Amino acid sequence: MNRSIKFKLKSGKEVTIRRLKPDDYDAFAKFNKDFAKGPSAKMNFEYPGAPIESKEQLVKAWTNQNNLYIAAFDGNKVVGYAQIRKLMVGHPFSARNAITGTSILEKYTSNGLGTKFKTIIEKWARENNVHKLEAETFQKNMRSIGNLLKNGYEIVGVSHDVAFIDGEYYHQYNLEKILEQ
Repeated sequence: MNRSIKFKLKSGKEVTIRRLKPDDYDAFAKFNKDFAKGPSAKMNFEYPGAPIESKEQLVKAWTNQNNLYIAAFDGNKVVGYAQIRKLMVGHPFSARNAITGTSILEKYTSNGLGTKFKTIIEKWARENNVHKLEAETFQKNMRSIGNLLKNGYEIVGVSHDVAFIDGEYYHQYNLEKILEQ
């Protein structure tokens, strides 16, 4: 993804989607703090006060040619982001797989942004010779599961008791989408 995209949410609000760059670190850190305060944070192993990676670590990931990190901006505010990272690049056993992830502030969910992120991620994956997309989500994250299934992923496994949140064990669904047959 080399250019920014204007995207109109179902609510009518317009956001700009583009690659994250080094100057976005402060806005991204603020997004993480805001996201951690919302109800979806539990579904992403986030919590208030959770450490985020250093600027150097994030910039390295954002600028790595084997990754794509994009964000939706409402003005200068990050309101959601998505990522895809190739796995085992250069390893002789690599199956050309990549793992994906998405986080969106509660106010901006259910407005088409998750699907738009999935479309951009898949386009990048196809252009970068990825064979299979992988995703993980808790079994209680119905919004994420619904979005992934709607976008062609299938549940291929369950990891039991992955987290203990609010006195309850959470299972994790493992999902994938094969891009070439």
